[in-house]
Amino acid sequence: MQQKLWSKEFTAVASANLLMAWAFYSLMPTLPIYLTRDLGISQGSTGFVMAGFSISAILIRPFAGYLLDNYQRFLVFILSLFLLTGVYGAYPFAHGVAAMFLLRFAHGAMWGICSSSVAPIVADIVPPARLGEGIGIYGLSIPIGMTIGPMFGLEVLKRSGADTMFVAVLGISFLSLLIGFLAKTPASAITRKKLIIANLVHRKALPVSLCMFLVMIAYGSIIVFAGVYAAQKSFPNVAAFFLCFAAALFCSRVFLSRLFDRGYFLHLVLAGIALTAIGMPWLGNAWNPTQFLVAGIINGLGFGILMPTCQAAVNSLVGPHERGAANSTYLVSYDLGMGVGSLLVGFLADRVTLGAIYGYTSLLIVLSAGIFLLVAIPHYRRNKSRYNEAGR
Repeated sequence: MQQKLWSKEFTAVASANLLMAWAFYSLMPTLPIYLTRDLGISQGSTGFVMAGFSISAILIRPFAGYLLDNYQRFLVFILSLFLLTGVYGAYPFAHGVAAMFLLRFAHGAMWGICSSSVAPIVADIVPPARLGEGIGIYGLSIPIGMTIGPMFGLEVLKRSGADTMFVAVLGISFLSLLIGFLAKTPASAITRKKLIIANLVHRKALPVSLCMFLVMIAYGSIIVFAGVYAAQKSFPNVAAFFLCFAAALFCSRVFLSRLFDRGYFLHLVLAGIALTAIGMPWLGNAWNPTQFLVAGIINGLGFGILMPTCQAAVNSLVGPHERGAANSTYLVSYDLGMGVGSLLVGFLADRVTLGAIYGYTSLLIVLSAGIFLLVAIPHYRRNKSRYNEAGR
């Protein structure tokens, strides 16, 4: 008989994370429009403002991991979510480049702490034998939020203006906060460690994180530049592409996350790597809208397998009181990979076509596969935590 997965706490934290993602992705396409159209900020300054978020999110991740391992995780989660909600409420009152940059910097810091706290809490809540399934299900909030958020934000901005959009996003985040309170878990005894570099980055998470850094460069190139690529190719179905991409992410997480719990880590990694290695050059060589959509499905399946599988693996490598540092180390690879992907593609786009760039990213996937097979998977097999074999 299976151990219970859908507890009150798990349902609450998964739902709160979905609403967090909804609010977050609602501002991704709408804030640049607001800055340039309503506040009259130049495109160059808008890019500077938007970069403030990424800078602070990357810088805060290691410290977020320390907080999660040395203080009660639920309190860290709720306090950061409370402050994150407050940041949404401040957007209508910020005017000018400096004020907006500082607000985006604060937003990135609070998002970095709050988003880092969810996976360790999920790992604490779910039965050890269903860790992969739990990580996969909670992670569904990302493709769902990525699908709902931009459409919601753009529609509200178009129909009712920026002020109403900010209020709507604030309301969604506030609802996330209310639901988050239901995820309260019993306080546990904690032995606090010194705030030193060795306690900010978890070495056991590094091999898998390095592999995912390379994978996330390819992922970031799709998220940021697929719309530009579609325009260059005169493909009219960019919205359908992202819908197919998100749907494939969703399906792969729903149907394949249980396989991790049955010991199929290697098989899942190989399947995800194979799909992305095929999907990236397919995307780069798409010559009609149908092939463009198929590329979205193939890549969505590949990334949808790799993301929760590798995050579950990271949580399996450490004990309960080390999950904050392990997850933060892992998430830094996400942020850096997407950031490097954006910068790299932006730099190369003036020299070669986006189609060629997408084809070349398959080399990064192959390199990641090599590191997986030679380093990360043997490391995982040697260091898999005993806590996930016998329970907590």
